[in-house]
Amino acid sequence: MRYLAVPILLTCGILGGCDQILPPSLPPAPPVKQVRWLDQNWTPVERHWFHHASQGTSTFPVPYTWFVALEQPKIWLWGEAPMLVNEDYLRQFGFIPSPRTVEDQGGSYQSSYGGSAAEANPGGLPVGFAITKGYTDPATGQPVPDQLGLSCAACHTGHLEYQGTSLRIDGGPATVDLGKFRTVLGLSLAYTSLVPGRFDRFAERVLGPNATAAQTADLKAAFSALLAKIKAVSDAEQPVAEANVDEGFGRLDALTRIGNTVFAEDLIGAPATDFNWLDNFKPIVAPVKFPHTWDISWFDWVQYDASIEQPMVRNAGEAMGVNAKVNLTNPQRTLYGSSVQTATIHEMEKLIAGPYPLAADGKPPAFNGLLSPKWPEDVLGKIDPGKQAKGQALYQEMCQGCHLPPVKDPAFWSPALWSTPNAYGQSYLKLKTIDLKIIGTDPGQAEILPSRKVKLPAYLGVDPAILCNGKPGQPVTETLFAFALGYAVQKTVETWYAEHQTPPALQAEMNGYRPNCLRAEPFYKARPLDGAWAVPPFLHNGSVPTLYDLLSPVTERPKVFCVGNREYDPTKVGTTTECVSGTTTIDTRMPGNHNTGHEFRDAPGTEGVIGRGLSIDERWALIEYLKSL
Repeated sequence: MRYLAVPILLTCGILGGCDQILPPSLPPAPPVKQVRWLDQNWTPVERHWFHHASQGTSTFPVPYTWFVALEQPKIWLWGEAPMLVNEDYLRQFGFIPSPRTVEDQGGSYQSSYGGSAAEANPGGLPVGFAITKGYTDPATGQPVPDQLGLSCAACHTGHLEYQGTSLRIDGGPATVDLGKFRTVLGLSLAYTSLVPGRFDRFAERVLGPNATAAQTADLKAAFSALLAKIKAVSDAEQPVAEANVDEGFGRLDALTRIGNTVFAEDLIGAPATDFNWLDNFKPIVAPVKFPHTWDISWFDWVQYDASIEQPMVRNAGEAMGVNAKVNLTNPQRTLYGSSVQTATIHEMEKLIAGPYPLAADGKPPAFNGLLSPKWPEDVLGKIDPGKQAKGQALYQEMCQGCHLPPVKDPAFWSPALWSTPNAYGQSYLKLKTIDLKIIGTDPGQAEILPSRKVKLPAYLGVDPAILCNGKPGQPVTETLFAFALGYAVQKTVETWYAEHQTPPALQAEMNGYRPNCLRAEPFYKARPLDGAWAVPPFLHNGSVPTLYDLLSPVTERPKVFCVGNREYDPTKVGTTTECVSGTTTIDTRMPGNHNTGHEFRDAPGTEGVIGRGLSIDERWALIEYLKSL
């Protein structure tokens, strides 16, 4: 193996380099005796469609047929080659297995814009893996074969294991380690190129046993070109890699990665002599846990830092961040033309949102789309009524001022907590935003948008003045990342609307009846706590493993613990923190990982202290009540 080390290390970076020729260690996937998808107001067919509908992404930089033909990056002496797409292998990265098809007596789910659940997952790949059908590259005009990308379901579908039962939670935070999977995919490509006999097996799977020599040569050339492109991105990462904070299981520095994708990688080859895409590449310094998605369609502002108002910009920007193709480099073709599946993204948002919750139809107001999961007492144990009642009073005293009344409480639907109806008659839940100096949690994520700037080629015509229904101003070649991204996503969506002759009324609906307003300010938002029991670890960066730890003073919270174990602790309400081979160590003393703030302690006026200290009995009572939300 030693002779392979140098060339493999030169080619193994996939959106992030690796420093090894052997695959990283992975924690064992716990055995599953039974699977339970919790009832969250979706049918099995709606769920399956959502899990595999394409947003137009090419997250994995290989065609679909290549991906399913790759072998695991291992050396073996006999037997059949283990494939990368092996279900048990992918489970070790935290991916959730998914069937090829799903049956439902009510018929197959068919979105308004095409694509059914029945045809969503022919390869039997995990939740969140989606096939983007072949299309014309918006920058080159060349045909692109079927691609494989991640959809929002990959990062926003959770699972918790307890004594052999796997609780599956739509909209919950995923427990995947995308960094390790990128490394393994890069190694798999490198091994395919360099290990004797492996490319021949790969070519036969892709082309079939009767491929001509010319076809095999063309495949080899395309494969080599891909490795060269991957190496260019990997080289760009190396100067900043030492500053990276390990994201690991269940976390991603999504904002930084979106910026690196859109304003660095997507601008490779930009025809501008005064622009260098490398200037926009930044280190990964603020990982956050994947946020849960129930209720969010009706928030006034979303993201942990309450920075985005419009649902379409939020969702299309996510698709661009996981490698939907966008033309930012060829002014001779339609700039901002893309592979983004805007209509499907809207359909996915409708499935999450459901009908308007304040509709005057004679029924009490309520969320009607994806609902928060209810504590499964038959699996995790009964809720103690006495402790629950005591905890309810504590919630009103300690939590309700920021997190609002519980969703099931009529007070939650008070007009005072909802915005004034807009021109379309819709109101949105007004979330409380809290300054960093008050909440005291790790500042990394909240400081990205107010501080990061990007440089831009002049031909892109980036004009932040048009945001939030503003009037055109003077295009810029340098601006805050927040405004550059808001402009780029808005133009990409508007280009799709123009290409598909979308009527203005439908555009307004697809935009969620909201303008593309953005904020770049150093604070975090407080959201309702329904389903809080199902979303460990806690705080925005996942730096506190259980609810009990969160309700305890910072000095009592674990300073170092591991994530990657999915076994649930129904007592403390969180996941187990044992450090075994393959798990991710969270050292909360490091910037980006701080577990400070949101603290209950008898030290009023201290930064990060938001309430009085809680006795041990009070902590248990409040936990019991939170289980019931």
